Amino acid sequence: MQKLIELYQQWKGAEPANIQQLPGAGSNRSYFRLTDTEGQTVIGVIGTSRDEDHAFIYLTEHFNRRKLPVPKILAASDDQLRYIQTDLGSISLFDAIRGGREAGGRYTLKEQELLRRTIRELPNVQIRGARGLDFSNCYPQAEFDVDSVLFDLNYFKYCFLKATELDFHELKLEADFRLLAKDLTIDEGDRSQETGGFFLYRDFQARNVMLDAKGNPWFIDYQGGRKGPYYYDLASFLWQASAKYPHKLRRELVYEYYNSLKHYTEVPPVRHFVNRLSLFVLFRTLQVLGAYGFRGYFEQKKHFIESIPPAIQNLRELISDRTFHYPYLMDILRQLTELPQFARVEATAKRADGYKTTDLNPYKAHPQDGPATFSKYDAQGPLVVKVFSFSYRKGIPEDESGNGGGYVFDCRSTHNPGRYEPYKKLTGLDEPVIRFLEDDGEILTFLDSVYKLADAHVRRYIQRGFTSLMFSFGCTGGQHRSVYSAQHLAEHIHEKFGIEVRICHREQNIRQTIPARKAGVKQAMIFAAGLGTRLKPLTDTMPKALVKVGGQPLLWHVIMKLKSAGFERIVVNVHHFARQIVDYLDENNRFGLDIRISDESDGLLETGGGIKKALPLLDSESPVLIHNVDILSNADLAGLYALAERENADGLLLVSRRQTKRYLQFDNDMRLIGWKNVETGEVKGDEGLSLAFSGIHVLSPSAFRLFDEMPDRFGIMDFYLKYCHRQAFLGWELNDLQLLDVGKLDSLDLAEQFLQNHKS
Repeated sequence: MQKLIELYQQWKGAEPANIQQLPGAGSNRSYFRLTDTEGQTVIGVIGTSRDEDHAFIYLTEHFNRRKLPVPKILAASDDQLRYIQTDLGSISLFDAIRGGREAGGRYTLKEQELLRRTIRELPNVQIRGARGLDFSNCYPQAEFDVDSVLFDLNYFKYCFLKATELDFHELKLEADFRLLAKDLTIDEGDRSQETGGFFLYRDFQARNVMLDAKGNPWFIDYQGGRKGPYYYDLASFLWQASAKYPHKLRRELVYEYYNSLKHYTEVPPVRHFVNRLSLFVLFRTLQVLGAYGFRGYFEQKKHFIESIPPAIQNLRELISDRTFHYPYLMDILRQLTELPQFARVEATAKRADGYKTTDLNPYKAHPQDGPATFSKYDAQGPLVVKVFSFSYRKGIPEDESGNGGGYVFDCRSTHNPGRYEPYKKLTGLDEPVIRFLEDDGEILTFLDSVYKLADAHVRRYIQRGFTSLMFSFGCTGGQHRSVYSAQHLAEHIHEKFGIEVRICHREQNIRQTIPARKAGVKQAMIFAAGLGTRLKPLTDTMPKALVKVGGQPLLWHVIMKLKSAGFERIVVNVHHFARQIVDYLDENNRFGLDIRISDESDGLLETGGGIKKALPLLDSESPVLIHNVDILSNADLAGLYALAERENADGLLLVSRRQTKRYLQFDNDMRLIGWKNVETGEVKGDEGLSLAFSGIHVLSPSAFRLFDEMPDRFGIMDFYLKYCHRQAFLGWELNDLQLLDVGKLDSLDLAEQFLQNHKS
């Protein structure tokens, strides 16, 4: 302990004012919260394995260079047995979702959102974290291979299977173990070779994820990581026995991970992905049972013994739902799940926090799902959607808003679980009913047509300022099919559009309000770093951004337009006479906004490189509107920004039908597919509808991580064209767009006239 204090003193310059030992986890390291006289805290760590500590320190420093959400190493002893890291707080994901776990897997919407955030961030660590990583520093081995798989399978055999006293043939079981090990370690299409490998976290679980004040995940305890397949961590996290994730929530989280993975690497088809994942789920389940057997049966630790039944249930569900080509192993596992000591016990769990899980058990829709309703325009406030389930026997719900009601959908054509005894006392919010309906599939086909209509309808209502929408689903008793449909629609609306949704399952006497999502930081970036050579000699003594038009600098006009559109944070990149721009902003108190400077004085980075450099100054969770400083327009910037959010576009480019030399190319869905120079005939990508780019566009957070794949200096159009065939870069055409590029001396007079014509 004294040596840790000495290390702190060397780093801080004084001894800690307070030392608090933290509860031990599963490792052999000791953790202490060290507090200085001002109340600032760090975490001090004392380890027993130099190799293990070295692995953690190396990985942490590497991950920080990759700007991943992990702690920072502040100081380390020469032998690396003691080190100091940043304090990520005391709230882990495990703690935050305790209510759902203790309620038998009945997670609230807030808890589900924390899980989604975490699973979306995992590929960032696995793929970006592996780039440039020297896997030889990993502990205890560098790579997930056949030997490591066989070790864990035999761990299961000797520490768990033998303890059950189940008879089995050693050689037959070993043969299937070897087949499974070979299948798990196949390098698919050499993708990992091309990318330098993937980082396998290995101990990815809720205890190893810390949450900041905004609920964003930060990762710890990855020192056992190595090169390996990304499926492993997904299986480890979602099939953790104690978590008790319901079938539907697991499916949703797998879908979230799969979609997030697309942003970092090429992914296999969905069917192939799911089949490969099931292999790792099987392996991970056996691996976990081996650990539970050793810790529980041999070390007599109660916690691990209590975890065995849910792990057996995971195994039971897996081998009943999937077919694996390991006949002897499957036979043994079926016998294992049928042993009397592992008999399934049904129990109704209640949440300790008082949340009524039996009444309010919300389930998010399939990602392709969507809503629909109708209302009269009243222009009194933000859009609110009301969703009803009902029984036709008791009549269609009334519209209390006075708008006359909306869409009514009849679910009675679909297969009714209420005809079968096991489901009669359940509702469409209960897991058995959900699985019945989805496995049957009729309800999904029925809803698919509804959703296509609904998405367009809700989007249009938001655009036009309507405030009240209503739709209802009816079935025979208002208990199963209508409840399922209404809940799914409601949660999809909220997920996709972020608006307030009120749910009423009338016959079940269940009401729920899902509040509108709080808006993130509304932010923009102004390109002001250019040399302005076309405006010489004015730009011999000043930056282009400060050239005056209508008595004010170009920069002033853009900032005022952004401010009036409600933008709160603006990043301005600078290079040519950079100090003048900074001084101008300071003299005007940065116009009462959060204006930040991205300094490119060391060298121009072009438009794409400029955005890349500015990313740390931007909110990573909010879109950013990009605006050239020399562009004057009548564009609705607030509308463009809002549309980008509603469309879930990776990028939204403002375009118009005007004459120019270079045109962007779009398909019939207004998706960017190419670029064309009509003067030279040069074409990049595919040809389609030709529209002129305005220099104004919106990039979504989903596109930010792609900048890591680009060099430090590049043009933004090169970025768009490189990724347009895998990302949703959309065009927004404004037929009445009036735009002026103030890039030449002869355009200054035109700019004066433009401003006169567009005075508000």
